[in-house]
Amino acid sequence: MRSRVLALLATCALILAGCSSLPRAGEVHEVNPSPTEAGDIGLTAQPPGEGDEPEKIVSGFLVASRAGLDDDFVVARQYLMDSAASEWNPLAQVRVYSDSQNTQISTIDSGAIRVTVGSLGSLSGSGVYTESANDAVITTDFSLAKNADGQWRIVSLEDGILLSEHLFDQLYVKSPLYFLSTDSSALVADLRWYPRKTFATNAVDGLLAGPSQWLAGGVHTAFPSGTSRAMAVDVNNGVATVDLSTEVLAASDAEQTLLATQLQRTLTASTDIQSVQITVAGAPLGADANADLSAYPFGSFSLSVLADGLPAQVSGGSAVPAIDNPALQEADLSDLAVGYDADQTQYAALANGGKDLMWIDTRGAFAYSLYSGELLIRPSFDSFGWVWTGETANSGTLVALENDGTVAQLQAGWLDGVNVRDIAVSREGTRIVVVCDVGGEAMIYVASITRDNQGVPAALGDPVTVGQRLADVTELAWMGPVTLVVLGKTAAGSETSLYSVEIGGPMSRIAAPYTGTIRLTAGRDESSITVLTDKGNAYGYDGGSWRSIATEVSAVAYPG
Repeated sequence: MRSRVLALLATCALILAGCSSLPRAGEVHEVNPSPTEAGDIGLTAQPPGEGDEPEKIVSGFLVASRAGLDDDFVVARQYLMDSAASEWNPLAQVRVYSDSQNTQISTIDSGAIRVTVGSLGSLSGSGVYTESANDAVITTDFSLAKNADGQWRIVSLEDGILLSEHLFDQLYVKSPLYFLSTDSSALVADLRWYPRKTFATNAVDGLLAGPSQWLAGGVHTAFPSGTSRAMAVDVNNGVATVDLSTEVLAASDAEQTLLATQLQRTLTASTDIQSVQITVAGAPLGADANADLSAYPFGSFSLSVLADGLPAQVSGGSAVPAIDNPALQEADLSDLAVGYDADQTQYAALANGGKDLMWIDTRGAFAYSLYSGELLIRPSFDSFGWVWTGETANSGTLVALENDGTVAQLQAGWLDGVNVRDIAVSREGTRIVVVCDVGGEAMIYVASITRDNQGVPAALGDPVTVGQRLADVTELAWMGPVTLVVLGKTAAGSETSLYSVEIGGPMSRIAAPYTGTIRLTAGRDESSITVLTDKGNAYGYDGGSWRSIATEVSAVAYPG
């Protein structure tokens, strides 16, 4: 509520600031308010008026349902017949539309009203956000009839509510739920969105219910099966008290530490909650949230490049060779990938026109062909030391390789018959992003990676699609626990830009790339974005502008 009041005051201040003087003479004119719905902040729901016609009933209901998160939809239900009021589930889905658009209300027939507006995305009842394609339209119909008092009321409607994007941002909290990687060495974020008013309780329920279906194969949780919340989460002076059922007592001390860490990181990620106290039947659990786990295990690494045909590291604006191996210069290396070892001594690159995957060890100053194919995908390292590739013209298989030649074949039927442009394994090794052509359209898929107890890749899950508002994608890189930086276009013929694409959230534009950008890489957040131009120059994005990093290079890469 406080944030909405501040937003309203700020808007008023801007309006007053724009008036150099107030008119004191002249005719009085009637001024109609702008039809834009950007003024919904602070909106108060009003009940239906006596004798309101169907279109007014529907428009009043839409306004009341937007305010429903504050009054538990009490006023909104007054627009519904009793049977509809009892059956309508307002939080089953939230459909989000742009601030620049207004809902269009039209009469289809007597007692039938249609509402249409362009769609940005939708939120499921479990808090999972799915972005819409650029041309997607929300269409929802309402049937109305007169009640015993002769007043029009809605008798049939879809579950859920419509919100403009600014109201969605005001009323909902972005909430990553944290699960555990296969070996419990890292946290893995599963992004959700919950009503601000009930965020803490919803987030605990989401954590206990487990990860999204697409992610489940790559993660686990320390909470014992059947663990539930005993009561609503109490938040007082920045401390959230979570009272859990007795099943949690079956967890070992190590597991209790892990589950406490999951809770702590989840509840403190997005709000003013500073600490979490876990109780069982009112008694403190005693576990400390002190497991030192990162949700984005990525250290401070130098930028690696290909210079004069060999791997090099950039230092002080110069590319310093990482290996002296003249034979490699004859291999026509391209598409460099770097391992996660602290000294950055392990590299992979394509060679011989993309037919061979080379393994390069700069500490031992040796290199050899690790895998061969027709035209291989640009490689990507994972944090377990495996390097991933596959055929560009794919038949439903990706491969992961160790430096001793061990090959893990990963079936992915969803890639059968498509052309793969790029792949990138997440920093903790539980997810893979794939850019491919499907029926002439560029798609971004994200799938889970199932591993055995030794970290060997065992299977790929069914994917989800992200970045649906992009019409074309050149390539991408990870730059956060749930965030990708993507080089692409939002429409055919539009300018290429850099976009931030959230897995489970709306995308946003970052900036125009440096002129001639053909490749990109990233480490941590937007300040690490580095691009390569068609002139062989590398530029870094820093503080909203581009700076030169290196010249005469043919690839750029941070670990991954």
